[in-house]
Amino acid sequence: MRYITCPAINKKIPLESYIVAIKLAKANPDKEFTHGLTTWWPTLGKEIMEQFVASVHDRINQAIPYCNRGVK
Repeated sequence: MRYITCPAINKKIPLESYIVAIKLAKANPDKEFTHGLTTWWPTLGKEIMEQFVASVHDRINQAIPYCNRGVK
């Protein structure tokens, strides 16, 4: 099973739940959620999407091959 680590709450989230939550935030940009992807305080859906896009760009710019991610 694949997981995403959410630093805001310091937990591993199953990939399926993560995708559902991202879609929910995208569909409700003005709704306030209990926390963001990188923030522990209440966050709007549009701010969550900004955090999501920033994290995607960060992973792209790291240029770490997929097979080497998570390997120490």
